[in-house]
Amino acid sequence: MLKRKRPPSKYAKKFRRKKGLTWHFPQLELKPVLILIVAAIAILLAGGGIYFLFSPSFPAISLQGRVYPLVPQRLSIQTLSESLLAILFLSAGVGGCYLSWSGLQARIGHRPSMVKTVVGMALLASAITATYMLAILKLG
Repeated sequence: MLKRKRPPSKYAKKFRRKKGLTWHFPQLELKPVLILIVAAIAILLAGGGIYFLFSPSFPAISLQGRVYPLVPQRLSIQTLSESLLAILFLSAGVGGCYLSWSGLQARIGHRPSMVKTVVGMALLASAITATYMLAILKLG
């Protein structure tokens, strides 16, 4: 015999979750171009790009038709390659964040959205690791 279901108590009726009131991510009404511009400025500032706008260039010596740049002896001076690598890694981190966020927002199916999320998280983790390694190389 099948058991009959008991009727819910008055507390279960009172505190029962309503079906139409689930929480969703807030919809932002910002234009994508504005978001890209703000992200590009943030990456430029965080990567040290502002340093090259105001710092003098390194001197170079020309001997027999070849140009030899003088590399600064102090490690506290930031070089162009370090700054470009930092900007590249930060861009990869922002791209990984966006890819994982869009994977969580996607309604195209479980597998494609999971793949987008996993690839975004891997890109973000590799960008964080590479930025940390660059900082250790610079400071250590």
